[in-house]
Amino acid sequence: MKEIKKRLEKLENLKNSLDGILIFSDSGGTMNFENPNFFYLSNTDVIGAVYYDFSSPKYTNIMEKKRAERSWIKDIRVMDKDFEKVIKNKKIGIDKSSTSFPTLEKINKICKIVDISKDLEKARLIKTDYEIKTIKEACKITGKIYKKFLPQIKKTATEIELKGLIEYEMHKHGVLPSFPTIVAAGKNSAEPHHVADKTKLKNPIVIDFGIRYKGYISDVTRTIGSKEQNNLEKIIQEVYSKIKPGIQTKELDLLTRKLMKEKSKYFIHSLGHGIGLAVHEMPWLNSKSTDILKSGMTFTIEPGIYHKEGIRIENDILLKEDGIEVLTEF
Repeated sequence: MKEIKKRLEKLENLKNSLDGILIFSDSGGTMNFENPNFFYLSNTDVIGAVYYDFSSPKYTNIMEKKRAERSWIKDIRVMDKDFEKVIKNKKIGIDKSSTSFPTLEKINKICKIVDISKDLEKARLIKTDYEIKTIKEACKITGKIYKKFLPQIKKTATEIELKGLIEYEMHKHGVLPSFPTIVAAGKNSAEPHHVADKTKLKNPIVIDFGIRYKGYISDVTRTIGSKEQNNLEKIIQEVYSKIKPGIQTKELDLLTRKLMKEKSKYFIHSLGHGIGLAVHEMPWLNSKSTDILKSGMTFTIEPGIYHKEGIRIENDILLKEDGIEVLTEF
């Protein structure tokens, strides 16, 4: 498949120092995108491992062979003693960031392991045409969900009821949340990661939600009934005008704080983060980041002000050679 070939080509630089790479699906027991690097190379969330010796990718699987056969990798092999012989005494790249300690111990007895987690994360930085198309569709579905639940908010009594309504609309659209939906009303809006409870809804209401579609995510925040809405929207538009290939991400974070003036002390998190297979990935948009934006990157811009009450506005962005495309304009 052309798509998997494009992704594997991003790792070709590793063949000069490694005999192969071995990426496990999870860190010890659960499924559902625990390791985005595994999904990136297989397009599946089953339990198993991808082995690539720089000639052809192989899917080594313990107990889900049938499901594994529906992945992008067609050479399905059971991980057994024969596979151990394949990697014995070789220099193998491992994603240490998402591999359980017992697995690392076991593999380390068979071959020499090298951590390539940073290489894998960098490989995912610039999105392929397929990834961009999929992220755009995730954002499109998110907009449809927003338009469905927005008119029903007045009929909803509490934060947790609204959270349930939003996620119900996701299920009706055939998707799952990419992270637990945040609903924060009144004084709770001043807590960026407030967990919805029985608090009665009153303005301002911060709603942070997103979906996962074919592995890829959206991440959006809207605030209803904030006095800071117009001011923050003006700041966002000014920041948008400065986003271009080659700019260092920390410049955008620092610009946002400058535009907020005295209210910048209430902006208590970073300006944004990359999105893709993970809700938070490179590039990082904060005041200390050395990441440089390039065409093909997807990320969020999400300034917020948190004092007695809070507001956050978050959109998903695609950077192109000639500027940005806001993927969540709704």
